[in-house]
Amino acid sequence: MKNGIHVFLTLLTNSVFCQCADNVAFTLGQTSHLYLSHGEQIAYNKVITNISATFDPQGSFICKIPGIYAFHFFSLAHTQSRIWIELYKNTNYICSTYGYTSHGYADAGNSVLLHLNTNDQVTIRTHQSYNSTIFGTDNEIYTTFTGILLSADFTEYTYEKVSFSVGIDHHFHATNGEIVMYNDLILANSAYNPLTGKFTAPIDGTYIFHYHGLAQNNQLIWLELYHNKDYVNAAYGHTVSGFADAGNTAILHLHSGDEIYVKTRNNRAVDLFGTPNEVYATFSGNLLAPLAHNSDDSQSEISFSVGLSHHFTGSNLIFDRIFSNRGGGYNSATGHFTAKDSGIYVFHFHALSRSDTKVWAELYHNYHYIDSLYGRSNGEFAAGSNAAVLDLISGDTVFLKSRQSTNSYFGAPDEVYCTFSGYKLHLEEEILIGNPGEVIG
Repeated sequence: MKNGIHVFLTLLTNSVFCQCADNVAFTLGQTSHLYLSHGEQIAYNKVITNISATFDPQGSFICKIPGIYAFHFFSLAHTQSRIWIELYKNTNYICSTYGYTSHGYADAGNSVLLHLNTNDQVTIRTHQSYNSTIFGTDNEIYTTFTGILLSADFTEYTYEKVSFSVGIDHHFHATNGEIVMYNDLILANSAYNPLTGKFTAPIDGTYIFHYHGLAQNNQLIWLELYHNKDYVNAAYGHTVSGFADAGNTAILHLHSGDEIYVKTRNNRAVDLFGTPNEVYATFSGNLLAPLAHNSDDSQSEISFSVGLSHHFTGSNLIFDRIFSNRGGGYNSATGHFTAKDSGIYVFHFHALSRSDTKVWAELYHNYHYIDSLYGRSNGEFAAGSNAAVLDLISGDTVFLKSRQSTNSYFGAPDEVYCTFSGYKLHLEEEILIGNPGEVIG
């Protein structure tokens, strides 16, 4: 196995990936079971996509273009086993994922935005005090590591950069729909106010938001994303004698002054886990593109974000709640996204099972399997998440399939946990700004 990993890392380090130099994006996966000892770095053995990303011989990402990057990492614990995974920037701890259940497979993930300078390193490894056992096969890829350059420091023509990433470094208890107050400013931006817990859009545009959390032992996590006073979607988890992980994503069109925040469910006790060196609850956002107008067929930017607002059992996942569909690429009749333009695209998907059932969703690119999410915990509602970067040609399709037709997904008008989102990664040189919100070319 070590010889195979060495060959993989050599190929990954030495390969030349031909795309525009300003695009840096990758997704790595793990296709075999892994038993990882204390503090061991995860050796991803499959390159799902690599666009100009550089790695050292141990598998750490090495920044060659300074700027703001998004990182997403997910994993699935083997049955009745633990995963405890941490993300580091150089030698500095940033955030964690944790998963364990005594009667199933525990999924866990997190997302964070970081500013990197040249030669900064980002590393994924296990916690120093515990072993982790990861599930993986060739056609069951749950453990992934994704990175995307969102905006380069040296871009000549650019719009206002709006990116933030915050976390909680202490336990958080709520009883009646309180706004989550994130105090750990991982990537600070004046648009996020730590005194109110709210992000305020400085300009009209299309934004992406991620939020994750971990419940305290045998407690509930039930987080909801709000746009002004309107409910968007939610993350839910509860594990008997365990710690439940959950998260979600949404892409939204905002007007200047709109507010986005995460709150707990009304009339429910929610207990989030956090310490200074165990940051699981995070909230991140980024301006994908300014809006020139509200036409869904605008070619200036392509993105979509959809959710499931009813229970679903079946094979072909079709989402009925449309948060956004800029460019019209998502087909609500088929559940397929079709790329109108060739380019680099980023996809996120999340799901929650109905009680005592499982969710098992797979991402496909033109009927080619990419990666999966899985959730199963006896007697409970199980959550799963994953992401991927894909290099698409105009006309390519991307969609989610349920691995088994008996899988049952939870959904209700005010309980949207199952979501599918994607966006085209744009070069900043392609978007020039005159007045705020006006696209020139």
